[in-house]
Amino acid sequence: MIAALRGQVTHYDPDTATAWLDVQGVFYEVRVPAFAGEWFAAREDIQDETVVYTYYHVSERNPQPLLVAFQHPAERDFFRKFIEVPDVGPTKAVRALTKPVSEIARWVEASDTKSLQSLPGIGARLSQTIVARLAGKLTQEALLRTGTEGIETPSTEAHTEDLREDAIEALVSLQYSRRDAERAVEQAVASGREFAALEDLLRAILEHQAPTEPLP
Repeated sequence: MIAALRGQVTHYDPDTATAWLDVQGVFYEVRVPAFAGEWFAAREDIQDETVVYTYYHVSERNPQPLLVAFQHPAERDFFRKFIEVPDVGPTKAVRALTKPVSEIARWVEASDTKSLQSLPGIGARLSQTIVARLAGKLTQEALLRTGTEGIETPSTEAHTEDLREDAIEALVSLQYSRRDAERAVEQAVASGREFAALEDLLRAILEHQAPTEPLP
């Protein structure tokens, strides 16, 4: 199992959605989901080493190994859940992920099958299957912030207005009413706990209730 690679991205081909990673003279060819293409392309011009998180797949039906690379562990974890859906599979999943993980996760949590059908290879029936299998399992992925998936969301002070507003908007995206979202955030802040990042605040809220249930 290859969990991660550290090396220099020497080549990225958008037509084949592949990149080459030089790991101490050994060149690995990895598949790159479309949403991560720009990041890999930018790394091609940088001489520094980088770490990519990988999913390795090989099967009897497809004996040629498939190595899929991601910028962050959270993206790889989402991929693992996504390919558990019947009729998805690693190859189709790589082609389908043209949008950030957080955006796709929010569609699933909101049962937005129409938006899911905008992904390559995802038809009406498969979009329904994805929602049926994954709804309720992607809450944390849905709360990740686009462009910083898998990284702690920066915050200066846990009780700043910016942190509260970000938390409210994230809850609204999960089908909270704005009133319930504001109440949930205020109750969490009033508990006296310190939250170093947006993700910490949201996790505290979700630990005590389901995403769509209003607070008493």
